[in-house]
Amino acid sequence: MCAQQPPVPVILPNDLSPSRALAIRIGAKKWVNGTVLHYYFLDRATAPKWAWIEDQKKIVRWAFDVWKQVGIGLSFVEVHDGSDAELLVGCLQDNRSWSYVGTDNLNPSNRDLGRTMNYGWDLTTAWGKATAIHEIGHAIGLSHEHQNPNAGIVWNEEKVYAYFSGSPNNWPRATIYNNILLKLDPSEVEGSKWDPKSIMEYPFNPGLIIAPKPYDTEGVGENTTLSQSDVDWVKGWYPPTTQPASISVMHLERLDAAAGQQRDYLFAPEATREYKIGTIGESDCRVVIFEIRDNEPRHLVSGDDSGSESNVAIKTKLVKGRKYLVRVRVNFVTSPDGVGLLIA
Repeated sequence: MCAQQPPVPVILPNDLSPSRALAIRIGAKKWVNGTVLHYYFLDRATAPKWAWIEDQKKIVRWAFDVWKQVGIGLSFVEVHDGSDAELLVGCLQDNRSWSYVGTDNLNPSNRDLGRTMNYGWDLTTAWGKATAIHEIGHAIGLSHEHQNPNAGIVWNEEKVYAYFSGSPNNWPRATIYNNILLKLDPSEVEGSKWDPKSIMEYPFNPGLIIAPKPYDTEGVGENTTLSQSDVDWVKGWYPPTTQPASISVMHLERLDAAAGQQRDYLFAPEATREYKIGTIGESDCRVVIFEIRDNEPRHLVSGDDSGSESNVAIKTKLVKGRKYLVRVRVNFVTSPDGVGLLIA
């Protein structure tokens, strides 16, 4: 079973309107579309329980491709230097597989023996392959399906604790609570119903669930492939990317975007200097600047004004002769005039 790290809360001011807080929380841990996620296999050859086997690496590479083949805007590239990676993948064989969720992977404090993701058992089996897909689902922003507050699941809590505290999981009560019984904050999910066929769903033996039927007597089976709702979700958040529009200095670009939408711009500076890239208007936005190197966007700097009364205002040095992608995701818009982007 996937034993996630404790969830990282999204802290917002108490005086935000419910609709604004909801919009911010839903998108808080999602990558901006078009991001290239680089992954690196951490290897500790001196540790008997932690040394990658090539057959296991092949399964992880295959699982990244499973998500990519859905036809999404995210890309996945293996790198051979951990400092170039957003996702640091370990294989400590401790019967615990897990991953941080979405952009939580960027936080330097979210490291466990250097890892942001771990595979704790053999991945070459059918269940191992499903595990590889499941953990990557977390890395791109999905949570456990059975923790959906809209699921309506009623647990036999003592049976759940008894089952998962025994072999092969041997989980402490806190891990069981955080990964099974804890319901996600309703403001952090998109209102979808429970999908028992999701790759993000655990299997459960009969008797662990009291309701709804028929899962009380039949349990939940082992899901090894993406469900239709998994596909719909990931394509909704990360649709195929389009060509970015060009943007120039001191030209206010009206984004004309609703909550949850994104706009992409290509900027080619005519001088090497410090630039200010910011939003204008009453809104909550995330702005991420990528430098294009070897035809690939690499994360340079980002800013997010969600929940504050200020706008995104990024100051960074950009170099003449290089190209930069500026991706803006609008989380919420308050002003009737919308939101704009300005480079100065």
